[in-house]
Amino acid sequence: MNYSPGGYYQPPENGNGYENNNVYGNNNVYHTSSGFRPFQRMSHFVPYEVWMREKNYIKKLSTLAACAVIAFIVLSGVFVGVFQGIFMAISMLDGFDNVTFSEKWESAEFMYLFETIYSVLIVGGPFFLLGLYFSKKGMLTSIPVGKPKNAKYLPLIVLGGFGFCLAGNIITSYFDAIIEAVSGFGLEMPEMPSTPKSVIGVLLFYLSTAVAPALVEEMALRGIIMQSLRRYGDWFAIICTSLIFGLMHCNLLQIPFAFIAGIALGYAVVVTESVWTGVLIHFLNNAFAVTVSIINDFYGMDSVQYIVSDVVFYALVVIGLVCAFVYVKKLDKTQFRKSPLVNSGKHFVGFAPPFSAKISNGTLYKTYFVTAPMIIAFIAVAYETVMALILL
Repeated sequence: MNYSPGGYYQPPENGNGYENNNVYGNNNVYHTSSGFRPFQRMSHFVPYEVWMREKNYIKKLSTLAACAVIAFIVLSGVFVGVFQGIFMAISMLDGFDNVTFSEKWESAEFMYLFETIYSVLIVGGPFFLLGLYFSKKGMLTSIPVGKPKNAKYLPLIVLGGFGFCLAGNIITSYFDAIIEAVSGFGLEMPEMPSTPKSVIGVLLFYLSTAVAPALVEEMALRGIIMQSLRRYGDWFAIICTSLIFGLMHCNLLQIPFAFIAGIALGYAVVVTESVWTGVLIHFLNNAFAVTVSIINDFYGMDSVQYIVSDVVFYALVVIGLVCAFVYVKKLDKTQFRKSPLVNSGKHFVGFAPPFSAKISNGTLYKTYFVTAPMIIAFIAVAYETVMALILL
């Protein structure tokens, strides 16, 4: 028999996680110390002790995810500070060729190598440790790293997810325009190193911006965080993960885009049951942005090459959204998991309050996000976001 971390029997083929439980089953009787009495079904009510157990479990997942986000922010500052300290210390050495050293240290090639190391250690490190803890405690059975399901529809899924991510750029640009019209203050992307001129530099540009983030962030977010939350519903897991994914970017222009992209990435991973689908879509989105940046820096925004890239961008948006619509409306046969806590009317004995609790999706989101560690994580993200605005 397969017992979940919540302590109740969870049949492998049953998505609700509570049916056939020894206490909260559907055998038409409820065992009490005084004997037996018939069930009284009350729609969408959960036995209070079950809800409290699951509520504590959700809060634990929230606390651990928040700690990973806080660790990422703290390590980010330490990592940058250490490198700056090393630079200053070496620059102060007597007889050292500071000019040559500064040119190499501040070169685009070095900066993109730095970004790659940063992604692997600072972004991936805390979530890798979180994944180890989840696995040890039985809170994460596995990250879906197998061959994607629905292989014959994979081009539609990938193009649809890619187009949805690109459309997020358009939505974000309108968001920026509204902010600027209201406040007179335009949002900006974080400053990136100059485009490298060497082949090695260009390869490092793609590695740091497209390859490393796609692998690290998808394994961390759509792998560890999202999979641990799917027991409470696939859409709950997708939305929570997307919000964390957006906030981790610590930039007002990137947060809404990352949230929108996160929904597409999460959906693609769920319907294919493979994190590699998310990695591929994430890579395509970032690689396209790198390509457009290179074209802009080498040829300029008025060049034929840039105009062609702009046309390609909008064409990919249209094609991608059509693919997404066709797949979702016509071809998607995925049975998305729903939370047994919310959809409990069919499976639970009802008791008069205070022995029962009525659970909604809003209650699940509130339970996950309104915890002390998660609030601290939000404050840390807000601080980093404000500091990024001040330093621009």
